[in-house]
Amino acid sequence: MNTLSYDYVLDDFSVIKENRIVKKGIDGIPEIWKTHYRYGYGFVHANLYRPLTLSLFALQWELEPNNSSFAHFFNVLLYSLLGVIVFYFLIKLVGKNYRLFCFASTVLFIAHPIHTEVVANIKSIDDIMAMGFSLVGIIFLLNYVAKSRKKWLVLSLCLFMLAFWSKESTITYVLVIPLILMLFRKQSFKKAISYSSWYLIPFGIYLLMRYRVLGSIRGDKTIAVLDNLLVAAPNTLVRFATALKILGFYIWKLIFPHPLMNDYSLKQITLTDFSQLWPYLSILIYGGLIFIAIKYWKKLPLLTFGIAFFLITLSLYSNLFFIIGTSFGERLLFAPLLGFCLVLVFLVFNLFNIDLASNQLKKAKVPIGFILALAIAYSFKTVDRNRAWKDNFTLYSTDIENCDKSARCHYYYGLGLMKEKAMNTRDVIQRNELIKQAVDAFKSAITIYPSYSDAWGQLGLAFYRLKNYRAAENAYLKAAELNPSNATALSNLGSMYFELKKYSAAKNSLQRAVKVNPNHLDALYNYASTLGTLGEFNSAITYFKKVIAIDPKNANYYQMTAITYQSMGNQQQANYYFQKAKQLQK
Repeated sequence: MNTLSYDYVLDDFSVIKENRIVKKGIDGIPEIWKTHYRYGYGFVHANLYRPLTLSLFALQWELEPNNSSFAHFFNVLLYSLLGVIVFYFLIKLVGKNYRLFCFASTVLFIAHPIHTEVVANIKSIDDIMAMGFSLVGIIFLLNYVAKSRKKWLVLSLCLFMLAFWSKESTITYVLVIPLILMLFRKQSFKKAISYSSWYLIPFGIYLLMRYRVLGSIRGDKTIAVLDNLLVAAPNTLVRFATALKILGFYIWKLIFPHPLMNDYSLKQITLTDFSQLWPYLSILIYGGLIFIAIKYWKKLPLLTFGIAFFLITLSLYSNLFFIIGTSFGERLLFAPLLGFCLVLVFLVFNLFNIDLASNQLKKAKVPIGFILALAIAYSFKTVDRNRAWKDNFTLYSTDIENCDKSARCHYYYGLGLMKEKAMNTRDVIQRNELIKQAVDAFKSAITIYPSYSDAWGQLGLAFYRLKNYRAAENAYLKAAELNPSNATALSNLGSMYFELKKYSAAKNSLQRAVKVNPNHLDALYNYASTLGTLGEFNSAITYFKKVIAIDPKNANYYQMTAITYQSMGNQQQANYYFQKAKQLQK
């Protein structure tokens, strides 16, 4: 509950606070369903389509604009509801005789610190929604199997449709369905597949919508090495070995969730090969789990299900079959943790020789006591880790100690120093000192990853704010050289040229920014202003109107449009836009 007073953090900005479509509230929902996940933030290309999640954020913004506490409340509420759903789901699978086992598994699942990111980061409500809708959908399917009433199947398919619209990973829950039917409902393989085939309907609808929005099923699959270090693997063997090492790291984080951090990118985790021990250890562990699941699937269905659920829901993030947008993330363990908890509780009950179907607390007090003690220990860690998610700077300054080898951690720490500390400090000397610290952080990020375009761009902005224009220009140009599509660096460079009255240079830089990202608000606005200053009034008007179309509630855009019309001698249009600006300023 301590997250209720927290601010927006990390991806919350691109998905909510700085997402122009989400900030339209209910009016933005139709556009959300026609565009990709980060379209409203200015991303030109993407490979994510989660319209239901964004629609929820738009509704939250409509009811309580810019109120992070209100949004955090939804995460806490839905997470609490998910705990009830998980418990009921497990009871539905194995029966009421296993209430203590189901209770213990649910308590561990809810208390585990690995869930901190999903609950504390508003954006990650997509994981909670996808899992909740999917599990209730499976419960309804089990009702259909038992009663043969079609309404349960229809409801189940509808819930899976909602789950797919929440997050793509819902497909892993579909793969779990035949396993459930064979293990707990004694259905034949053929019959289980027959039931499962119904879920091709919501999956197919989702894929069709995704194709129409993204232009392909895969979308833009360009993955930066900074996001997933496996992109930098020199060959397939190194990529495979590193992916195996990371899979082993996932299990270790579930067993010993410390330290926790928001980023594990380059070079917090490093490449490895088969000359190292870690890939073989991972093969041994996962091979053993698969062997146990296959060997004992009839005798120990609960153990088999726990292992299989863990493996299936983790498979999408394994990087073994295809490279995803990240190499490792704590949030990716959200669903797999349930399988881990089932296995752990199973082992604890058997360690103390307690029947899983025992519902007498007196007989099972030792294993239950052990599990509750573990859950309490986990809860203390969860509360402690929650504090880091108070706001961006708290998170960055906390994690810079833990992920000191990560280029991105240093980059975000620099952003926090400059954006959240320095720019909110009135004392000029103190502000400049904070910006200098930000410069050091950006340089650390660049030292770790010399091709870090965003870090070069922010380094340029820091130098600009220190009035070191030559250093700022060099950093901006380096950012654009490393990534010609870095519209923010190009826009900032153009703005600096404009301030220095180098209008031709400003026009060229801003024109490049607008070309690579036609929806970049700052670039469009600054480009329009530059055109107006150069006397190219008609073109300036065209771009000012594009800015207004993207953000129709900014009075300054109307004001500058009016001034441009006035410079053209069109006083009628000037008065119209002056009036619009005045209305918005009220």
